[in-house]
Amino acid sequence: MKTNYPIPVRERTINFPFEYYHYDKTNDFFVVPFHYHEDQQLFRVIKGSVTITANSHLITLNEGDCSVIGANAVHACQPCSEETEYESITFNLRDIYDLSMPHYSIIKMMVTHQLEVQTFFTRDDDKEITAVIEDIFSHVKDDDLCTSIRLIGKLTNLFTLVVEKNDYTLYDNEVAGRFYKHFTKANNVFRYIFDNYTQDITLEDMAKSVELSEKYFCKFFKELTSYRPMEYLNKFRTEVAAIELTTTLDSINEVAKRCGFKDPCYFTKLFKRFVGVSPREYRENHPNRVTYAYSLE
Repeated sequence: MKTNYPIPVRERTINFPFEYYHYDKTNDFFVVPFHYHEDQQLFRVIKGSVTITANSHLITLNEGDCSVIGANAVHACQPCSEETEYESITFNLRDIYDLSMPHYSIIKMMVTHQLEVQTFFTRDDDKEITAVIEDIFSHVKDDDLCTSIRLIGKLTNLFTLVVEKNDYTLYDNEVAGRFYKHFTKANNVFRYIFDNYTQDITLEDMAKSVELSEKYFCKFFKELTSYRPMEYLNKFRTEVAAIELTTTLDSINEVAKRCGFKDPCYFTKLFKRFVGVSPREYRENHPNRVTYAYSLE
């Protein structure tokens, strides 16, 4: 299956280091499949609800809620209804800030994943931060000489507010202990899983992606995600399958096989465990599924 990704409404240029995307039922990229990139990304829900998965985190955001996705995080977005509308902005911190300057040390820590910004912000619980993000989106379509510097200033304000409110995790020696250097490479694990989930992946394979023995990798991964490595791998496969069940006409067996499950019965068992219903029930009842006729097994 060929995977398509959204096309920006406003593209990045040499004078404008941002890309703006808008998602609604009228375009072909309403559902964003799993992927990763070197850019950071802000998401904001304009109307309705969107389920966003980022690495090991999954949450449904409602109108006014926002998400801050770090560079190289494996993520996907699935609207919860046809009435949903949401938007995003991508940017690369290395292009915006001179990281050799000491006053940008916090930004540099974000780039090197020593400091991870909280992923999700709700309008009810994080009024100041969601207000700043809304302000950023309100100016992304401006077309004057000050647009770029205006947005960079607002972005700097956002990260300043995040640090002031302690809405981040700092992976230093005290917090992460002996796993410190591996926490800063956590995205490598999720990227490896995304790149290889359709194939047979062993515990040894995943451990090698962060240069750990299998024993220590299991401890590290459980601390990082609250899941055992192979358990998370199967959970991720079911999350990919859930999107495919609502966006393709392929049979349930075909989806299962493509997502790395050799046994359809085992796939159904795990799908029920992680999603709560069978693949057939999920496909038939999802409000945003493909609406034209298709054959279920």
